[in-house]
Amino acid sequence: MIKKLQRILLGTLRRQMMIGMTLIITLMMGLFVWDTTHRQQKIKVEQYKDQAIALADTLATSSAIWVASRDVSGLQEIVNGVSKYPNLKQAIVIDLRGQVLAHTDLTKVGLYIDAFNQDNDLQQIHYSDSSIDVTKAIVLADREIGWVVIDLDRRAYLEEINQIKINSFFYALTAILLGVLITTLASRYLTRRLYIIQKVADKVQTGATHLRVNMKGTDEASLLAKQFDQMLDSLALRESQLASFYSLDLVGLTVTSPDKGLISINPCLCKMLEYTEEQLKKLTWNDLTYPNDLEADEAQFTRLLANEIDGYSLEKRFISRTGKVIPTMLVVRCVRKNDGSIDYVLAMVQDISKQKEDAIQIERLAYFDPLTKLPNRRLLDDRLKQALIFSDRNQYYGAILFLDLDNFKTLNDTLGHDIGDLLLQQVANRLINIIREGDTVTRFGGDEFVIILEGIHSNAFVAATQIKAIATAILDTINQPYNIVGHSYSTSTSIGATLFLGNNTTPDELLKQADISMYQAKKSGRNLVCFFDPKMEISIINRVVLERDLLIALEHNQFQLYYQVQVDSSNTPVGAEALIRWNHPQRGIVSPLEFIPLVEETGMIIEIGQWVIDSACRQLNAWQQHVNTTGLSLSINVSAKQFHKADFVDIIKKSIDKYSVNPKLLKIELTESVLLNNIQTIIEKMNTLAAIGIQFSLDDFGTGYSSLQYLKKLPLHQLKIDQSFVRELCVDSNDKTIVKTIISMAQSLGLSVIAEGVETEQQQQYLISQGCRNFQGYLFSRPIPIDQFESLIPQIA
Repeated sequence: MIKKLQRILLGTLRRQMMIGMTLIITLMMGLFVWDTTHRQQKIKVEQYKDQAIALADTLATSSAIWVASRDVSGLQEIVNGVSKYPNLKQAIVIDLRGQVLAHTDLTKVGLYIDAFNQDNDLQQIHYSDSSIDVTKAIVLADREIGWVVIDLDRRAYLEEINQIKINSFFYALTAILLGVLITTLASRYLTRRLYIIQKVADKVQTGATHLRVNMKGTDEASLLAKQFDQMLDSLALRESQLASFYSLDLVGLTVTSPDKGLISINPCLCKMLEYTEEQLKKLTWNDLTYPNDLEADEAQFTRLLANEIDGYSLEKRFISRTGKVIPTMLVVRCVRKNDGSIDYVLAMVQDISKQKEDAIQIERLAYFDPLTKLPNRRLLDDRLKQALIFSDRNQYYGAILFLDLDNFKTLNDTLGHDIGDLLLQQVANRLINIIREGDTVTRFGGDEFVIILEGIHSNAFVAATQIKAIATAILDTINQPYNIVGHSYSTSTSIGATLFLGNNTTPDELLKQADISMYQAKKSGRNLVCFFDPKMEISIINRVVLERDLLIALEHNQFQLYYQVQVDSSNTPVGAEALIRWNHPQRGIVSPLEFIPLVEETGMIIEIGQWVIDSACRQLNAWQQHVNTTGLSLSINVSAKQFHKADFVDIIKKSIDKYSVNPKLLKIELTESVLLNNIQTIIEKMNTLAAIGIQFSLDDFGTGYSSLQYLKKLPLHQLKIDQSFVRELCVDSNDKTIVKTIISMAQSLGLSVIAEGVETEQQQQYLISQGCRNFQGYLFSRPIPIDQFESLIPQIA
């Protein structure tokens, strides 16, 4: 059924035109009829509605006085006059109680309409199958006094619509029949010229290639005929060109017959193989084929003979007369007889030596570093996968060495990238010369190199020992001076090493481990070899988590200050040291020993330090309001990064002014690390703050090594004896000597002394005996929150 329908619809062009045009005309006329009747129906509905509304308005207006006066006879006369309106079914006047005052049917006058709703809008329109009802309020002096109802009969206009539909259907049917007739005649006229072209095409297909249509005219069929003739001319030209192409030097061409062997060979193939045509005809394909490629070619040709395929393509190497191996692309196609046997075999032989060379060059660019000629990161991944497979198969340990040149950036910045490139090339050469045969050196990127060591040993300890020896030899080799553009230059490298056994670890994971251990070698002083330890990775992961949590802590104000009391020799509180604590939502209170080094390294110490200054000044302001705490000083620790900020002095002044605190009660504790650089600037900042009353205490005094020469120049108020000297004070004579010296030095410079870490009365008494008058430690109180601290003050006092 479907095929019959396809034959009817998809037959000749003439039939397609007739069926198509008939469908289009039918569809268009159908849409026209539908649109016409739909529009007429809408127009009639609107007309009847407007008539009903106008009639209701007229009746409501004219009956208002009569309803108000309850003149029923006058109302009835008005309704009788309206009843003469065409298509009026009924007209009703109703008072507010629902009583019919006038009606076109006199028998209904005086009756009540119970279902009538007096809360209706001023005008309502209802449609039914046979009528249009309009209810209109009778209004007099802006007050509703009754209602009129107009009911128009719709049957008349429905009959008109039906008549329009019938007429439109006949018009459409007539148009369709006329369109089909015109389409039939037009299709016959238009396709007769195409029929002529078809007949010529059929004859050309049978072999009469000399025939042409030669049709006159300017219509599309004539243009098509002319183009068809031009196409035939082009095909004839192509045939002559194809005949001449055979003799061109573009590709090697041969025509072979299973019965006659080589029939013809073009000059290009003769030139390629360095034989004459006569010489080639005496040889076979086997004689000319590179031995390793013969099997694949014969297998495909056997399939061709078996009628499994009509052609094939493959890369194949030929041997020329002089013995040169020529890579080619061989394309073979066959022409078969009617019985399926091969009549001729055509072979196209293209020399692809240049393409092969280009491919090698492309691969070199893709997988090798152009500067050092070493395998690059892409090839490293492949080599590492192979190394893992080899290790798994032989159960021998392998290793990755991750090298990073020390201070390479300094060389680039001072001498330029050209010198840096020369150094990288020399380093690459040294690495190539020192590694074992079979190992791989790659340039990972920048000044980083990765070495893959394979088949070290089956014993882990022995393998690690050998790897350590290889890495040490690499360090010694890299450390030798370099001659770069006539100048001697020395460098070193840091090496991270990780072992692998089997194929259970991914290349990315191994590289990550080697990178982590190299980073550890850098941190440990450079020019070292460090083996991967899982603890390193855990440490780095914890560091990342800690850094993320610190950012959250800053954002959500999770830091708070703890206060450790400072007392004099009579144990009277004289102040406190503010110590930051981190109230982690999951871990609770986190010691500053755990997070302060990280905030120092990342620079977050600046923002945290600002918060400490503000919090301390806010607390001093609060203490100034109470008798027990009004004279207490408060010490805060300031880091080197924070102190060296250009606006540090302004930050302190702004906080003091903001909270209106006595600057003499704020004490800044500095460690000796602050004094390592820019001493003159440091002195200027300290003098500026000392001028407004800020006091300075040198924290952890005696543990540094650079501040003694500047001690007399600094506007210090106090030296703080480090707790490491106080802890063993009563049992270690060296600690006693150091403490005694610090106190004596402070007294000679006019500085006060405070000892931290005091835990026993024996320690305190010894310090007092040596002239120390201020103390801080667990003997008096641990660092505690502010509410506990303020409760503690009266107890100590």
